[in-house]
Amino acid sequence: MGRIYIDQYTGRIKRTDVYLVKLTLKDGTVIENLEPRRLFPVTNANMFITLLDSDEKEVAFVRDLEELDKDSARELQECFKEYYRIPQITRLIESDEKFGSLTWKVETDHGIVSFRIRNRHSDIKCFGNKRVLIRDTNDNRYEIDDYKLLDAHSRHLLFSYL
Repeated sequence: MGRIYIDQYTGRIKRTDVYLVKLTLKDGTVIENLEPRRLFPVTNANMFITLLDSDEKEVAFVRDLEELDKDSARELQECFKEYYRIPQITRLIESDEKFGSLTWKVETDHGIVSFRIRNRHSDIKCFGNKRVLIRDTNDNRYEIDDYKLLDAHSRHLLFSYL
């Protein structure tokens, strides 16, 4: 079977678990235990979504969430909220640099955490004119949605490493 393109006319998607969905095609065929994944989770989050089976083989493809019916799009968004959850940094509390490695203590929407950043040039990325993504040494991601909304102390610490 080749790639199946899903839109509001060809199929419906229903969430069955935290990260899993079932696909019901127009002809009544049901394909279960599919994992939705964004092909471009940072730059194009609502387009190019693949549905993978348990062997991580692509079964179906969604070009754009807006092409789906509202219920199917909402079900995929709920899966993505969990799978792609990125803590939002609301405040930088302190930072320390030793031997080229940064240690940050920050407040996020999930509480206060401390983490290390190995390379500030590759692990702290600015997107557009306000969004910042940070990757720590354990490959966890953190986001500052709009650094302009941070307090003065947080902006000072952030700009020290940009």
